Amino acid sequence: RSSAFEERRVFNCQFASAASDNNNNDQGSLIAVDWYSSGRTYSTDIEERWAFDYLATRTELYITDESHHEHGRPDLIESLSFGNKGVSSRSPPAAASMGQSFDAMATLLLHGPTSLPVAKRAMELERKLAEKLTRIRRDDSVFEEQANGDIDGLDELLESLGGQVLLSVTPVEHNSDNQQKQSQSHNNTHMVRIIAENNEDVYRALHFCLKECSEHFGGLEPYKERIHSSKTVREKSIPLSMQQEKETRENKGEDLEAIVDQLGLFPVQNNNKNHNNNAWFRMCTLSDSSLPVGSFAHSQGIEAAAQMQLFRDSDHTDPLLAKNLSQSCSIEALSDFVYSVSRSNARFSTPLVMAGYFLMQQSEQGLELDELHQLWSKIDDYTDTMLITNRPGRRASIDQGLGLIRIASSFSDDCDINHDSGNTADLWALISQSIDKNGMDAMQSRRPPTNGSSQTKGHAAPIYGILSAKLGITPLDSCRVFAFGAARDAVSAAVRLNLIGPAAGLSLLDRVGRKAVEDGLEEGLVGMLYSSREELGCDEFSSAMIDRWLQSVHTCAPMLDATQPLADLLQVRLFRT
Repeated sequence: RSSAFEERRVFNCQFASAASDNNNNDQGSLIAVDWYSSGRTYSTDIEERWAFDYLATRTELYITDESHHEHGRPDLIESLSFGNKGVSSRSPPAAASMGQSFDAMATLLLHGPTSLPVAKRAMELERKLAEKLTRIRRDDSVFEEQANGDIDGLDELLESLGGQVLLSVTPVEHNSDNQQKQSQSHNNTHMVRIIAENNEDVYRALHFCLKECSEHFGGLEPYKERIHSSKTVREKSIPLSMQQEKETRENKGEDLEAIVDQLGLFPVQNNNKNHNNNAWFRMCTLSDSSLPVGSFAHSQGIEAAAQMQLFRDSDHTDPLLAKNLSQSCSIEALSDFVYSVSRSNARFSTPLVMAGYFLMQQSEQGLELDELHQLWSKIDDYTDTMLITNRPGRRASIDQGLGLIRIASSFSDDCDINHDSGNTADLWALISQSIDKNGMDAMQSRRPPTNGSSQTKGHAAPIYGILSAKLGITPLDSCRVFAFGAARDAVSAAVRLNLIGPAAGLSLLDRVGRKAVEDGLEEGLVGMLYSSREELGCDEFSSAMIDRWLQSVHTCAPMLDATQPLADLLQVRLFRT
């Protein structure tokens, strides 16, 4: 209790030069474990499960060659921040971000030829664990030798687990202008995420995955000495009603408008009544479910979580079960997941929406197109780097971003005040022309791109900020409406999957989603404020300020981060992601 921990891990790996194309010794390899547990979970005097004050962990991976020893932007960023006393006083108990039963989380970053046997075992374990819960699709092209039989020790591992373990593996496709680097790095980098109900099962999973590394450790198998029995014995933990604690927790949140004012970069909104009415109407239009940007094709991780049985109610004690559900679904578990999803989306997207909003303002003030292009590329590239370890989330962001670009011209300019000045029209043309169409086709078909590309992808959050600024919507309302859309889509997915009824879904959105959005917004805005302290009071444009805003982007829902990538494994799906 009362502990805090913050870390930043930076890894630099080389890849082979042209002269040593087939020499694995010239390619750097990395196997990095990052692991956290909930602490003492069976104390009878005081609840200590995930009772720390604050946890923030950030991992950056740079891949370099002989001609490029340093990169300005990492090839991969994994950033997580959550706790009981985070940057926001609204922050809920950390246990709410881990679900009602998961007491351990870990990530395994793999890169280079030495890591490929580990990735192979992790991917097979991912499939076997998911196969126990739902029907999955197989990709025999990944590792052809998997068809020859089970990997040694896998069946014994599955029998030895004492609780639920979720493991997801995401192959990382790096963006690069260098075609050789792109081809060599494809399927050479993987992010493995694990959440489990107890620590010993994490030991077992990591031991199984890392067993092939024993030759690099003098024959020693990592974590083997920490496994003391043939099967994990799981004690029954004290139940924790996280939803009740969230509802009774005193709300001392800060004034969000005041935080935006402290950033000092957004002018006071026009007081013209006609302008405000038009902005209000257009804000409602952007939040309408009929907006044709494909948001309802994505479940925000709800579908994968449902098929992984994260919402199961084995006791059938929920009074809404008989009335609203055709399957056993715990309303409390679903509420906690929706809360975590909505809050994490708001926390993650707020700095990105603000960055896009600021980009449009700079366009109106006459910033040169070359500088606008560099700034847009920086914002979009950083967003893509943050999402590159979550394929379904990345596809959803790009799908909706391209949808927003498509409908942007549908809004007339007759009610916009001072929004036809500067380079606003040129900015939209610049963004559209910079989108990597070939890369989009490859990503949507789940195939590697044929060559590297430095073109942008068109992610939803910054484009939403640009469009909101064009329509005269306030910065805070832009972030709020964007975050509301994610919460609405999550609840809508739960209704369409028959996890909850329409009336109960509306209640869930108002009771849980509303608070989650406000909590995530405050955390995102306070993070921006803290990260840009050195730039406050500067009226002139500063690229360094945008860099600091981007560095404040975090997720805060480990359960979502581990579950959402499993959507690509599901054989039967209603949603694209």
